[in-house]
Amino acid sequence: MCIAIPMKVLEVPDPLSAIAENGSERSRVNTELAGEVRAGDWILVFNGAAQRVMSEDEALEMRTALHALSDVMGGTATRQDVDDAFADIIANTGKLPPHLQAQLDAQKKNS
Repeated sequence: MCIAIPMKVLEVPDPLSAIAENGSERSRVNTELAGEVRAGDWILVFNGAAQRVMSEDEALEMRTALHALSDVMGGTATRQDVDDAFADIIANTGKLPPHLQAQLDAQKKNS
């Protein structure tokens, strides 16, 4: 499965690329599709290319959700972790998407 990751721009060595970080991982990212980026910007990166500039709030929400998904897949997520990470979805639908709910239910049965 491929997924876009929010990364923070550390530096812009030239007009078509940026050095960005995701946690402790630093990568050179192609920025042609995203337009002008500056140090401190958040970008959504897929397959080594920035798709767009994003707000810090959106980037942090996405990171929280990705960490929660990782915890669900690893069997360490709590219901509160998932509720917190997907508060926007829960507020809009009142429930998790079926595939996430099934994984959380399976984890509870194995605990």
